[in-house]
Amino acid sequence: MFREVKKLLGFTCGSFRFIFLLILRSPVDLMMTAINAVFLQQAFNAVERNNVERLNLVCLVFGIASLCIFIYNGTIWSIYAPFVVRMEKRLRIKLLIKITKFSYERIENTSSGDWFTRLNTDVQMPFTQPIHFPHAVNAILRISVSAFIIWHINPVVFGWVMIFIAPHIITSQFLVAWVMPQLNKISLEAMANNTDELSTIITCADIAAIYDGHGYFMKRYEKSSLELRRVKMKIINRNALNTAILPLFSLSGYLVLLIASSSWIANGNLTFGDLTAVFQYRGGVLIGSMMLINCIISIQASMAGIRRINETMSEKTEEQFNG
Repeated sequence: MFREVKKLLGFTCGSFRFIFLLILRSPVDLMMTAINAVFLQQAFNAVERNNVERLNLVCLVFGIASLCIFIYNGTIWSIYAPFVVRMEKRLRIKLLIKITKFSYERIENTSSGDWFTRLNTDVQMPFTQPIHFPHAVNAILRISVSAFIIWHINPVVFGWVMIFIAPHIITSQFLVAWVMPQLNKISLEAMANNTDELSTIITCADIAAIYDGHGYFMKRYEKSSLELRRVKMKIINRNALNTAILPLFSLSGYLVLLIASSSWIANGNLTFGDLTAVFQYRGGVLIGSMMLINCIISIQASMAGIRRINETMSEKTEEQFNG
């Protein structure tokens, strides 16, 4: 997978800057998790000690830190967003130039709908998906650091957190992620066929009017649309299944941890402020895991389009054959 992505980024001539911007964006959610955890921990500890001055200071620092994080995040995204749009533009232009260098027979052997899908949907997948590489890097860092902090606070709590999060990741991987590339490949083929049927209706409108074939073309288009809907519904059902199993593990883990920590607080081994901090870091691990799972599903789904682009860009043109 990484080899295919690296190969694709090589065509855009912007792989170094892309990776650099991913690194700059990666700690944002982790910093927000840490800021919330420290704020709640210090705030509840100040309340327990009836220290109003300490509570005011904690609130002031939290407000300033949150503002700085939002400014930093907005600055990075204002640079990243136009950059990936330019990368997508360069890739689309290079892909179009490559296709124009193919022989007439090669172009005719593939439907126009398939070419349009490669130039539009396939090119958009690696860069403009709602959840993709930036969020995956962010989630990995968030999970790693949050889990380490929980282990440092209390290894037993870390064990309880992992007991309920690990099955969620494994279940989502086996039920959803592994089948997504194949489903998305079928979806792209169905979309290309649907686009081709629509193009036929437009280009052959005069012929259909003469020979009264409009109904025939519409039935073909309807059939391809229903097939596209059927494949899309399979993808939606898999994503819905992944969403449905989330409360089973997340809520159960929360209740078990809450019951277990009550005895520690009663014995003085853990403060309520420490518990709220643990819940924040647990949320970082849990939300990061959910994000990572969705990113893996999205990335694996886009791999079908990435491979198609790489295959097209690596294919020999008519000039290369003649040379």
